[in-house]
Amino acid sequence: MEQEKNEVDGRREIASRNTGWANAVAHKLTQWDIAPNTISLMSVFFSVVGCALLLSSHFFGFNPYVAYILFAGCVQCRLLCNLFDGMVAVEGGKRSPNGDLYNDMPDRFADAFFIVPVGYVVGGIGVELAWLAALNAIMSAYFRWIGAYKTHNHYFDGPMAKQHRMAVLTFASLAATVCIPFGYDKLVYLIALVIMNIGLVATLINRLYLMTHTDKQ
Repeated sequence: MEQEKNEVDGRREIASRNTGWANAVAHKLTQWDIAPNTISLMSVFFSVVGCALLLSSHFFGFNPYVAYILFAGCVQCRLLCNLFDGMVAVEGGKRSPNGDLYNDMPDRFADAFFIVPVGYVVGGIGVELAWLAALNAIMSAYFRWIGAYKTHNHYFDGPMAKQHRMAVLTFASLAATVCIPFGYDKLVYLIALVIMNIGLVATLINRLYLMTHTDKQ
């Protein structure tokens, strides 16, 4: 098993960090004096909006086409927040003493707010699967921090790391939108939850293996 490389202070490697558009946006955010901690908190904002969209479609009859598509958009906005908070902090020179806290804690809430409502849309066993996936997502971060303490390495490895979870949710939401006329949208979300849980269990096992087979640096 290969350990995913990590950069400055346990940063996850993100390919888009080296693109021109990402650097241009990060530069503008730095110029506008937007704090990286604020950007980190915005990920929770988008997750709450996404949560409200799915729950309103299920409990209050809000248009599911609109809810599912906007939910997918909120997921991607969360990932953009995760990209730009680090770029503004590190490349933009705006690190703060509590940056590590703001970089990690909002993600735990964002994961739950995005994953849990999917279960309520599915109904039945979907609720339990969603809460289990949210718990496993939090545990994957806990394993990463235990690994960092034990070996001084952050293990961002999958197969169901944050970016993979968000990809599953995005694809499932778009696929569910297409399947609404056929009545299979809930089935699509159910399959997504099953895939996510299987992937998260594999991720926990993988990270546990890595932290127990890596010498402290």
